[in-house]
Amino acid sequence: MHPVTARHCLRLALAWMLLLASALAGGGPLRTASAAEAPVVTIRGIEAGLDLAPFARILPDPGGRMDLEAARRATDWQTTPNRLLRFGYAPDMAWWARVTLTNPSARAARVVIDLGTSQQDYVDWYVTAPDGQVLLANQTGDRRSFATRLLPYRDLVLPYHLPPDATVTVYLRLGTHDGLFASMPFRLYDYTGFFTTSGRESALLSMFHGGLAALALFNLLVFLVTRQGAVGLYVLHLLAVLTGSVSFRGFGFQYLWPDLPGLSNAMTAGSIILAFVTGSLFVVRYVRLHRHVSVATRRVVSLLMIAALSGLVPLAFGQYALAVGFSLIGLGLVVVVYLLNVRLLFRGVREARFTVPAFFALIVAVALHYLEISELLPPSGFRVWPLIIGSSIEVMLLAFGLADAMNQQRERRFAAERREELARLHMAEIEREASHKARHDELTGLLNRRAAEEWLEAAVERGQPVAVLHLGLNDFGAVNEAVGHTGGDAVLRQLGRRLETAMAPGEIAARLLADEFLVLMPDTDQARAVIAADRIQRLFAVPQQVSGTDISIACRVGIVIFPVDARTAEDLLRRAAIAMQDAARLPRRIQVYQAGRDDDHRRRIALIRDLRHAAEHGEFRLLYQPKIRIATGTLVAAEALIRWEHPTYGMISPAEFIPLAEQSGATRGMTRWVIGEAVHRMRSWRAAGLDIGLSVNISALDLDDPDLIGFVGRSLEAAGIEAGRLTLEVTESAIMTNPERSRAILEDLRASGVMISVDDFGTGYSSLAHLKRLPVQELKIDQSFIRDLSEASEDAVIVRSTIGMSHNLGLTVVAEGVESVETLALLGSWGCDVAQGYAIARPLAAADFERWVAQRGGAGGSGETGASAEAGATDASGDDATSEAD
Repeated sequence: MHPVTARHCLRLALAWMLLLASALAGGGPLRTASAAEAPVVTIRGIEAGLDLAPFARILPDPGGRMDLEAARRATDWQTTPNRLLRFGYAPDMAWWARVTLTNPSARAARVVIDLGTSQQDYVDWYVTAPDGQVLLANQTGDRRSFATRLLPYRDLVLPYHLPPDATVTVYLRLGTHDGLFASMPFRLYDYTGFFTTSGRESALLSMFHGGLAALALFNLLVFLVTRQGAVGLYVLHLLAVLTGSVSFRGFGFQYLWPDLPGLSNAMTAGSIILAFVTGSLFVVRYVRLHRHVSVATRRVVSLLMIAALSGLVPLAFGQYALAVGFSLIGLGLVVVVYLLNVRLLFRGVREARFTVPAFFALIVAVALHYLEISELLPPSGFRVWPLIIGSSIEVMLLAFGLADAMNQQRERRFAAERREELARLHMAEIEREASHKARHDELTGLLNRRAAEEWLEAAVERGQPVAVLHLGLNDFGAVNEAVGHTGGDAVLRQLGRRLETAMAPGEIAARLLADEFLVLMPDTDQARAVIAADRIQRLFAVPQQVSGTDISIACRVGIVIFPVDARTAEDLLRRAAIAMQDAARLPRRIQVYQAGRDDDHRRRIALIRDLRHAAEHGEFRLLYQPKIRIATGTLVAAEALIRWEHPTYGMISPAEFIPLAEQSGATRGMTRWVIGEAVHRMRSWRAAGLDIGLSVNISALDLDDPDLIGFVGRSLEAAGIEAGRLTLEVTESAIMTNPERSRAILEDLRASGVMISVDDFGTGYSSLAHLKRLPVQELKIDQSFIRDLSEASEDAVIVRSTIGMSHNLGLTVVAEGVESVETLALLGSWGCDVAQGYAIARPLAAADFERWVAQRGGAGGSGETGASAEAGATDASGDDATSEAD
C-alpha cells in the first residue's frame, strides 16, 4: 500500500466536497476517469446543439495555480453525470474542463462552444492538437473587458474553425472572483445552428425587454399625471426587472458598458435585489397591507426590506457573492409578502386577486429555472422560457391589478363626482328654494315685500306707469281668535290664491305683512285701479269655511299711481300705506292718495320716535284744572293735565300723542313721569300751605305693569305724602278690556291706600251694578253728557239717574266739562258732588294755579280726601281738547 500523503488526503477531502456539492445540486457523484476514457465528440448533426457535459472531463484546481501544461499532465480528471457544468460556491478554487472534438468530414467545420451564460468571472479557452500544440488561447469572462471575446456575443462562447479530418482537444479553465460559479449548459453548435438558436432566443428576450420598457414608460407617464405612489413603485419595479434581465443576459455588458465589467456584475445583483424589494413594496402599498395586518407583521416586512436592501452595501465594495446572498433575503421577502397576500385573498381583499397569482407566477418561474439548471427537471431546450414567462405574467398581472385599482379609483372618483353633482344639484335646488323663499311669502306663495319692491323699482326705472294697491285686512285678529292661528293661516292662504287668480297677465300680487297685501298693476290709471280694488274687496268678502265657521274678510285699500302720486318706489309704497290707513275711515274702505298726507305721516312717525325721550328732554308739562264742591263753591282738588311741547311741532294735543304712546308702548314711561311730577307738586304745595290731592290717569296698558303698585308706593313714601291724597283714574273702557284682571289690580292699588276713580263713565259698556264689584270711590260722568246739559235735554235723565245710583253705592260723583254757570247750578240741584270745567277755570300752569287759589282766598275744604286733582297722562277727553285753546 502506498503511504497516505497530505496531498492525497487533500484530494480525498476535495472529492468528498465535490460529491456533497453535486448531491446538494441534484446531480450524481463525480467519477474519476483517466484521460483515455474521455470519448471523442464527432462534429456531425449538431445544428440543434449538443450537450458537451456528458463528454467532458473536469478537474478541480485548488488555489487556482494550475496552468495548461499541468492540467494536461493531470491524471485525476473526473466525469460529471449532469448535462451542464455546475460547481456552486467554491472559494479559492478553479476548475478545468476538457472535451475532444473530431471532424471526420472532408470539409472544414465551423463550430461554436456556448457556455450558455454571461455571468462567469474568468474563462480561459485553449485549443490543442493531439501532440499538445496550442492552436488557440483566449482569456475572457465578465470580469474582463468585452473586447477580449472572440465572438461579440452576450454569452461566453468559443468559435473555432475545425479543419477536415482533424481532432482537437478544448481545455476550459473556469475561475471566479469570489468563489461563486455560474451554471453552464456547455453546448456545441455549428455556426448555422448557433445563430439560429441564439437569434430566436435574442428575439424573444428583445420582445420581453421591449414590453417591459414600453410598460414602464407608459406607467411613468401615468405617474407623472396622477402622482400616485403605487404607480411610481410599479415603474421602479419594472425598471429593476428590466435592468436585471438585461444585465443577467449580458445585453448590458455587450451594448451599454463593455469596458466596465465590474459595473455589469453590480447591476446584475443590485437590480435583482431592487426587483424583489420594489415588487414587494409595490404590493404592500397596492393592497394597503397596513390595514389588514398587525404592527408586528408590518415591522417584520419592513425589516426584511431593509435587510434585502443592505445587499447593495457589499455590492459597492465588489462583494458579489455576499450581495447574491442578500438577494436570497429579497426572495424570502417575496415569499412572505406572497403568503400575506394569500391570507388577504381568503379575506376577500380585491387587490389580492392580482398580487397572489402574480407572485405565484414569479416564484414558480424562479423555481422552474433553478430546477432545470439543477437537472431535477428535464431540459426544455430553451432555458429562458420559465423566467420570461413567469416575469411576464408577474408584471402583467401587477399591471392589470394596478389598472383595476386605478379603474376602481376612477369609479370611486366618478361616484364621488356623481355624489358631488347630486349634492350640487341638491344645493342648487336648495339655493333655488332659498331664492324662492327669499322672494316669496312662505305661507301664501305670493311674492314678498323685497321682490315686490324690486319689481316696482324696475318699473319706475323704465318709466312704466304703475298702480300700487295696498290692501289691509280689517280686524284679522278677531279671525285668529275665532279659528285659531292655524285657521287664520288657512284663511290667508285662501286669500292669497284668490288674489293670485284675480291678477291679469303682467300684474303682481305680494304679501307684505301678516294681514297686508300689495297689488302692482302696470299701465293702469286711477279709475281702473279703483275698479280693481272694488273687485278684490268683493273677492275677499266671499265667505270661506274654516273649522266649521264661515269667515268673510273685509279689507281696506290704499291706491297710489306712478308717476302721478310719487316718483320713487319708496315713496309709492309709503304713500300707498298712508292711503290704506286713511281708507279705514271711509265707508267704501278705498282711498286714493291725497296730496299732503305724506307730511302728516312723517309727523306721526317723528312724534312716535320722539315720544320715548320727551320726559328726559324736559318736553312734558303739567297743567292743573281746579275742581270745586258744587254745594259750597270751595276748592276741593285740582286736575293736572299733561301737555307736550315738541321742539319742532310745538304744543302737541293729548288727543294726538296719547294714542301714539299707547300704540308705540311709551305709555309706561309717560305715566311714571306724570305720577312722579304730581307727587312732587303735592309736596311743594303742602310746603307752601296748599294741601290738596291730585289724581293721575292710567290706561289699560298701565294695569299690565307688574311694578305699578310698587312704583306708586315708593314715590309717595319718598315725598312723604299720604296714599289717600293720590287718586288713580281709570277709564271705563280700560276696565272693561279685561274686567277680572282690572279688578285684581285695582284691589291691590286700593289696598295700598290710593283712591280709585272711574273716568269717562257712560262712554263704555259697563253698568253701575258692575262698578259695585270694583274697589272705586269716585265716578266721573263723561263731558259728552255735561257739555250741552239742560233740564229738557235727553242727557238730563242719564245724568240724574247716574248721580242718584252712584250715591246709593257710596260713590262721589264728579261732573267734567262744565262750561256754564247754568249747567253748574243744574248739577248742584241734582246733588252732584264735584265739578270741573271752563265755567270754573281753564287748565293752569302751577304758578297760575297758585295765583288762582290765592285770589279765591285759599283752598277751602282741602282736608276732604274724596277730592282729587287729575293728571291726564292718558286723557284724550274734552278737557284736554279744550285746553288746546289755552
